[in-house]
Amino acid sequence: MKTSLAIFLGAFAVAGFVWTAQGQVPANDSKATPSAASPYKPNGPYPDWSGIWVLNFPQPGDAPAEVPSLTPAAQAQLKMFNAEDAKNVEPATDAANCLPPGMPTIMFMPYDIELLFTPGRVTIIQEAYMQVRRVFMDGRPHPAKLDPTFNGHSIGHWEGETLVIDTAGLGKNTPIGYSRLRHGPNLHVVERIRLVKLDLMEDRMTLTDPDVLAAPWHTVHTFTRHREWDQMEYICEENNRNQIDKSGQVKPF
Repeated sequence: MKTSLAIFLGAFAVAGFVWTAQGQVPANDSKATPSAASPYKPNGPYPDWSGIWVLNFPQPGDAPAEVPSLTPAAQAQLKMFNAEDAKNVEPATDAANCLPPGMPTIMFMPYDIELLFTPGRVTIIQEAYMQVRRVFMDGRPHPAKLDPTFNGHSIGHWEGETLVIDTAGLGKNTPIGYSRLRHGPNLHVVERIRLVKLDLMEDRMTLTDPDVLAAPWHTVHTFTRHREWDQMEYICEENNRNQIDKSGQVKPF
């Protein structure tokens, strides 16, 4: 873990959805139009999404991000967080103590992802925190009773050449991706992932959260493929010197 990780994550959390929600790719790109019948099945064949995918930063001319519509309670909480951040006090976040940020934030980190296709499953490996998302493609529904987890329970299917992922069971008290604002226990995320062109992947998300969002929130972000790269090992606890006391102050080391 880098010494300034908590500072980095705090700044990243504040700006996270401002830039990851940028409309970097036209919605009607003809190269990405799904076929009428999906060529991809739960047990194969699979698309060539091999390689390492890196999140793209915004560029001049990108469409503005959709600003989430918050409930009154969430607005009050966000106002409190912003007031704390304005004091330049490093927040004692869970991420600073190496707990993973969970979904949806794990998909917006400036660390790469890798997608693996196997019979009945898509596995998404996030370099940050060495997190793994398992997307079940065998037609099963969400369990009637979901055990709350950081990354939730994900089921998926193909719509043409678009991978649709439905994620629920996000009961952990983790950020929703907007500042340090945390989602409620009923957050529901639907992703539509596709190749816009050979080495450009797009992930469009719809987030629904009755406790935090006054209306569904739509985001879009893209990833660039690097076929020659390999993922590095990320151990957050290793060389962890950025210790924070109960008041939010960084302890000397």
